[in-house]
Amino acid sequence: MSELAKRVLVAVILIPIVLIVLYYRDLPLIITLLIITFLGSWEYAQMLNKAGIKIHYVWLVFNSLFYLAFVYIKGKDLSLLWLVLFLAIGEAILTWEKELSVPRLFAVFFGFVYTALFPALIARLGLYYAEHNFLLALILLIWIVDSVAYFAGIKIGKHRNITAISPQKSLEGFIAGVLAPWLILIILYICKVEILPFSYLALLAVASGIFGQIGDLAESMLKRFCKVKNSSNLLPGHGGILDRCDSCLFAGSFLYCALEILTKVR
Repeated sequence: MSELAKRVLVAVILIPIVLIVLYYRDLPLIITLLIITFLGSWEYAQMLNKAGIKIHYVWLVFNSLFYLAFVYIKGKDLSLLWLVLFLAIGEAILTWEKELSVPRLFAVFFGFVYTALFPALIARLGLYYAEHNFLLALILLIWIVDSVAYFAGIKIGKHRNITAISPQKSLEGFIAGVLAPWLILIILYICKVEILPFSYLALLAVASGIFGQIGDLAESMLKRFCKVKNSSNLLPGHGGILDRCDSCLFAGSFLYCALEILTKVR
């Protein structure tokens, strides 16, 4: 089977599952993101191990437990973050290696933020802001941004090498991706289609157009550091869980935090 056929087959299987999870939310959403946390943590540990930074697989269990804690224990975020950092520092002290312990400490903490905290914030977004269907809107916008940035880069991309992390990405493609959701908002406004308040729509545009692309670059940075092409081969034709979820993890976590700030300011 060709790579394209595998890619299409996996997409055909995953899309209905995602739609069902988004429709029922609650426990299906929490469990799905828990699976993403566990498998994403495994992929992260695998990549870092290849780079010579050994992350003990016990962190897969810790990340999963802390994911559940952040989902269910709202209002204690700083205390939970302190506990994660304390455990990471304790592990670094107990397993001290002159050249590796400090890099491993930072790698473990970033891995927790990336593979456990971000999914927990997305779960909160789906649970606490369910009436606005933010998650579905965000996923659709990220898909549009990715498509627009890709095709704009192919057709009009002239200024490449804007970052050494991903030399094939062009400035024109990035800008097109940033502008794409705003163009959709303008069309909705002209057609007088009122889906959400403008402030919510603006946050969706920023989340998908900017933070979604930053998430993609962050994953590329991680893979380049670890000298791997994909985070894993769990999804044939697509790479790994983190390869498929990087944009959503960054965009979704930003959107939840921005909505929390916006609602408290109001």
